[in-house]
Amino acid sequence: MFSRIKSLAQHTAIYGMGDLLGRAVSVLLVPVYARHLGSADNGILSLAFAFIGFSSVVYSLGLNPALIRLLSGKTDLRKHRTAFSSAFWVLLATGGVLSSVIWASAESLAHHLLGSATYSAFFALMAGIILLDALSEPLFTVCRARQRSLHYAIVRVVQHTLQLGLTVYFIAYLGRGPIAVFEANLISSLFALIVMFPVGLRVIRPTFSSFSLRDLLHFGLPFVPSALSVLVIGLSDRFLIRFFLGLEDLGIYGITYKLGLPIFFLVKAFRTAWAPAVLDEDETEDKPHDETQRMCAHITTYFALFGIFACLILGAFAREIIVLIAGGNAQTYLKGVQVVPLVGLAFFFYGVYIILTAGVYAKGRAGSLPFIVGTGACVNVAINVICLPAFGFVAAAYSTLIAHVLMVVLLFLTVRRFYPVPYEYARLGKICVTAIIVFVALSGHLHDTSAQGIGARFIFVLSYPLILWGWRFFHPRE
Repeated sequence: MFSRIKSLAQHTAIYGMGDLLGRAVSVLLVPVYARHLGSADNGILSLAFAFIGFSSVVYSLGLNPALIRLLSGKTDLRKHRTAFSSAFWVLLATGGVLSSVIWASAESLAHHLLGSATYSAFFALMAGIILLDALSEPLFTVCRARQRSLHYAIVRVVQHTLQLGLTVYFIAYLGRGPIAVFEANLISSLFALIVMFPVGLRVIRPTFSSFSLRDLLHFGLPFVPSALSVLVIGLSDRFLIRFFLGLEDLGIYGITYKLGLPIFFLVKAFRTAWAPAVLDEDETEDKPHDETQRMCAHITTYFALFGIFACLILGAFAREIIVLIAGGNAQTYLKGVQVVPLVGLAFFFYGVYIILTAGVYAKGRAGSLPFIVGTGACVNVAINVICLPAFGFVAAAYSTLIAHVLMVVLLFLTVRRFYPVPYEYARLGKICVTAIIVFVALSGHLHDTSAQGIGARFIFVLSYPLILWGWRFFHPRE
């Protein structure tokens, strides 16, 4: 079992090189956005990327998780090729149609979503970006399923490094404004598709099987409403903040929200390796899922240990991080300092949710996800509609956190009925109690920006692992 945990950690670390370091472009660009674009421009970018997020889920048809489940199995290569080819040709056809509709409706979309038809060029570029990403994602899925994490990571790092460099050059040196973000994104997405296509040549054939496609859609389509619901939780607040509060507040929220993304990138790197690790088991054993269930228990403990530690660090130094990245505009964005730890904690609970999906993958029970995530989405929207006008954009951060906690509770109660995992409740309890103690100690110094205040916060954060060590949390072999 520990060999599988070690393998999972290795693949997660390598995926982290690609997704964490690659997607860190979103964080690394925050100073550029904060210093060279106005808060209203940042609000426009937040709305545009929310549109990309929702559209990408529709384009995917839920086929990527279905391909992961198929390609991680023990079926023969011929079946893999038939199923993959069928999925790829469908994605190409549906993506081409949807992108054509977006391109033709660019002016109308810009007027209704961004407030002005002058942004129509944004949607023309986004139509190409979403299509290219929809076609390259199945190719990355092949690498994930076959645990070729190094190949995956190298391409992702180069892709997003290219995006980072072009965005900085276009905005900071050429002064092209917010449209430069989409121009750089389009070029990097095209690069990824071209570089990854040789991977697809090994599995793509001029064949199509409606039977194979039906099986893939049977498993994958339930992920579409659940994925859309996840996006409602994570992105719908952008549209609601614009409606209730305006673009200026949305820009502040968008920048401070991004400061919680490092935790999300850790979760994303873990999610990339998680499903193949759960499905990578010897089916000849009498009880093939016992070892995987014990692995899930240990992984939950380790994830809680490091995830909560990361949240404490983020919350303790959120003010200093904002000052560092925003420079002369820091006073504007310090209004959103409360958003940073709340978003980080929300992403932590999303990571717990990902761990709980182990039973969904192992047992093929994806049908339970739409209700669970849909409930979280409804609660999220309701809180935003009721609380945003009264409490400002910080209500959006609270609603995101509450929705993710609710999803974790509902999925735990659902999955334990058909996939019982022997969680280490005593150790998890020690983590929670220690985190509460450290947070209470920190809370009195969060607004103290003196050297003594920063030093005190640093000491309190470091006390987290020391308290756990004193409480005999760690096993000798750990």
